[in-house]
Amino acid sequence: MLNKIHRYSRVHLYESIKRSHVPSRRNFLRLPAVLAASAMLPQQAARAVAQIDQPAPALRGKLLGGADFDLAALKGKVVLVNFYSSFCKYCAYEIGNLETFYDENKGKGFEVIAVGVDGIDNKARVARQLSMYNLPGAMVQELEANEFGKSYPTPTCFVIDRAGVVRERLWGAKTLPQLARLVSPLL
Repeated sequence: MLNKIHRYSRVHLYESIKRSHVPSRRNFLRLPAVLAASAMLPQQAARAVAQIDQPAPALRGKLLGGADFDLAALKGKVVLVNFYSSFCKYCAYEIGNLETFYDENKGKGFEVIAVGVDGIDNKARVARQLSMYNLPGAMVQELEANEFGKSYPTPTCFVIDRAGVVRERLWGAKTLPQLARLVSPLL
């Protein structure tokens, strides 16, 4: 019985590879047309994720407190955009560090925008957590403009300098010494 199953698996695997991985001549001939069409797409769509040493993508919407915000209007300040989840243990670890660093440096022109990536049904949870730590934030699903993208491993942050250029992208929980090393030189 075991040999029968093993033999069937090999035959099945061979047949599926033979069927699905060999391009047809017709599909191969369509390739130049597909490549040409993709080259005509707007360049902005290709830059939908923040790139280091490039202008920060658009980020605009309403904060959980109801105020409007626009990342472009924060030019002249150093901004940390933090994508996080209220269910993420590393996010829970870092949020106190973000609050401390924000409180110590907001007078120097430092801003934080926490972007909750939780489901919209968890909006109250995200709002409660951010209000406990006095951090401004928004839900990713409710943003009017978000060219950063909707999904990152949490937590992920982007540090944007006073000229509106992305200078750092960090994954994982940030410590106070790490924040000081990366953000303080820009203040």
